[in-house]
Amino acid sequence: MNGVIAINKRENMTSFDVVRQIQRKLGVKAGHSGTLDPNATGVLVVAINRATKALRFLEIEDKVYTATVKLGVKTDTGDIWGNELELHHNIPILDYEQVSDVLKQFVGKQTQRVPMVSAKKVDGKKLYEYYRENIEIKPRYTEIEIFKIELNYCRGDEINFTAHVSSGTYMRTICEDIAVALNTVGTMSTLNRDAVGSFTVKQALELDEVNEDIELISVKDIIPLPKISDPTLEFKIKNGHRISLDTKYDRILLDSGEFFAVYDREKENTFKSVRGLW
Repeated sequence: MNGVIAINKRENMTSFDVVRQIQRKLGVKAGHSGTLDPNATGVLVVAINRATKALRFLEIEDKVYTATVKLGVKTDTGDIWGNELELHHNIPILDYEQVSDVLKQFVGKQTQRVPMVSAKKVDGKKLYEYYRENIEIKPRYTEIEIFKIELNYCRGDEINFTAHVSSGTYMRTICEDIAVALNTVGTMSTLNRDAVGSFTVKQALELDEVNEDIELISVKDIIPLPKISDPTLEFKIKNGHRISLDTKYDRILLDSGEFFAVYDREKENTFKSVRGLW
């Protein structure tokens, strides 16, 4: 049993809770790609047994989220589960067209502020660890892209929207920035991950549906890398040899059939093995 499945994670459980239940149900080694906070729901990609070797290569996928912004409240975590920092009672009256226009301003490549309460590492330590120890450090930023963002509804003090974003995008920061663009403060109150790459929430299994008869997806079919298939390279791939390739890509999935691996360009047309995945 080797491969990947998508789970529809429910609220009030960690991503590791999901993995632990799958390990217990199937008696397998498992790991997940793209952590979801305990209060977030939606698609969590889980790798089984040998497929866990491919987890770090699944992180480059783009994602689709549906989120809700609660206006008038600012917290230390960027979501309603944090400690309240500001409370504004004068919430602007929301006009659908106005809010839609504001959302459109967020489309494109941009530099995004990383939330202080996040798992991003600085000098080998996660940001939320600095926060818990009350250690001040300079704000960190990351390069992201918002491909598409659409307003679903706005009413009272809530804005609900769906965004197609690059991997590494912080939805909490988007929620806060939307509020600022509307001349107030805001925080994320709900978050659902609708899709991770080709995995959608409609395809995802509920945890209670997981059993030994589930059909796993091959790692080769979902790694978002250009693929070169060549059975004659089996010996070199199996033994991690350098390989000469004529391709414009700097990272590829090289597949000989039973054996396949991620290769990176070392120099000119010489590629070296990064990780065997069979």
